[in-house]
Amino acid sequence: MGGVTEVDVAAAIGRIDEIIIREIVRTGASRPELRRALALAKGPGDLDADAALPPHMQRLVELLAVTLPEQGPKPIQGPQRRLHAAIKGIERAA
Repeated sequence: MGGVTEVDVAAAIGRIDEIIIREIVRTGASRPELRRALALAKGPGDLDADAALPPHMQRLVELLAVTLPEQGPKPIQGPQRRLHAAIKGIERAA
């Protein structure tokens, strides 16, 4: 079983920078490894699990994590939340 191709990467991730695609291909990851790395990159980071990965998989997860769009806005907490709510109130009044 050979490593993933540029077509495999594009099919799994969508349109991304060609340099990133080439770097992903250079990891030598297989298709199952690409799927696993994609799941790890999308999920919450677990440093212990990431450290247990082989170096090529760690690199693959890193590349995917910076490439993937964020999964939606992160909730704002604490004083920033109150400030954010105040700004929204000002915007509505304007």
